[in-house]
Amino acid sequence: MNKGELIVMPTDTVYGLAAMLYDEIALQKIYEVKGREQSKQIPLLISSIDQIKDIATYDKKIKTLMDRFWPGALTIVMNTTDEFIKKTGESTIAIRMPKHPKALALIDEYGVLRVTSLNKSGEPPLESIEEIKKTFGHVVSEIYEQGDYLKSHVSSTVITFKNNKVIILRQGAIMLDELI
Repeated sequence: MNKGELIVMPTDTVYGLAAMLYDEIALQKIYEVKGREQSKQIPLLISSIDQIKDIATYDKKIKTLMDRFWPGALTIVMNTTDEFIKKTGESTIAIRMPKHPKALALIDEYGVLRVTSLNKSGEPPLESIEEIKKTFGHVVSEIYEQGDYLKSHVSSTVITFKNNKVIILRQGAIMLDELI
């Protein structure tokens, strides 16, 4: 993947549309091809907790959840570092470590990726390679297929913390009682 390019990648939940972390051209393409509002952030996928040291801050409670559920279907909204804010203007960011081996390999190859579900905004994520090629083939440089990995068809659970309590922003594969 080169600057300005997007890829389609498998995850342990749904296919994702991905750009390199600080690639503003590719990030803008994601918003355009999805018809996504600019006010909605694009989450980050990582392959190791070490990758977020310059991106986000976290406490023991968040670290416990990362150790317990990553890699896996838990997305955590965290406060960002001053350095990340200067680069992106984002004071919080959603971060997840997927379980899919190909996703982890792509993150190892390209670094932290901005990844959002593969769909037009407001529509269900695409799962068929034929539909993916038809809808997004003209805007991506590569489509990496799911392979033999048995994935969930349920998106990740997205959480944040308020007053030191877990708040579910989007219910997904992991339930609240598993997080407490």
